[in-house]
Amino acid sequence: MPDDQLPPLDWVSLPRAATELSLWPALHDAQIVSIASNLLDRTISLHLESDHLLEFHQLPLDMQFLLRLDGVQSARVLHYAVWPGEFSVPAGVSREEESRLAAEYQSKWREESLSWTDLESALTADCQQVLDISDATLATSTETSSLALRISGLLNYTSYRQLFLRAERLTLTRGDGLDLGIDGLLKMGEAYWHAFERRKNDNPPGSPLET
Repeated sequence: MPDDQLPPLDWVSLPRAATELSLWPALHDAQIVSIASNLLDRTISLHLESDHLLEFHQLPLDMQFLLRLDGVQSARVLHYAVWPGEFSVPAGVSREEESRLAAEYQSKWREESLSWTDLESALTADCQQVLDISDATLATSTETSSLALRISGLLNYTSYRQLFLRAERLTLTRGDGLDLGIDGLLKMGEAYWHAFERRKNDNPPGSPLET
């Protein structure tokens, strides 16, 4: 790499100047129902469904969101081989101690790479083979022209996967063609989760619910 060329923005070694944006409000509990990539055009398109956002915002329930990456430079998928040693949580421990023990156990898992092409083939909405998103984060930097996207979730409701994508541009549109952008989907998600919290606070556990 030439001395004056900046390293690529990548989750393996994010530069200090990188800014991370949590996409949890927008993508938590959404599903990736299909992935289409084009090596010649250097694009990857993630087709997303989010029933709770569509219902909350009174949009057609069959509408999808299209997250498109242009100028794709990297596409990787990882899974974790679980450490086969013994693990148990003693009865009566605090929630903090339980979390510490779980984190210690998970730190012994081995990260392994998988085929991106196989991931695309495994996602088939017709057979309900999807990736349920648990979390997602977008990293950008003023020092580079690229962005990095990390998505984690369960494949086919059973196997944990982490997706790492690096590209030059990201766009997000609704199925009817309306350009939302990441900010637009975040606003939709934040409105939903704020309303969710209000409902939970108005009806704490054990209180009678209104009919």
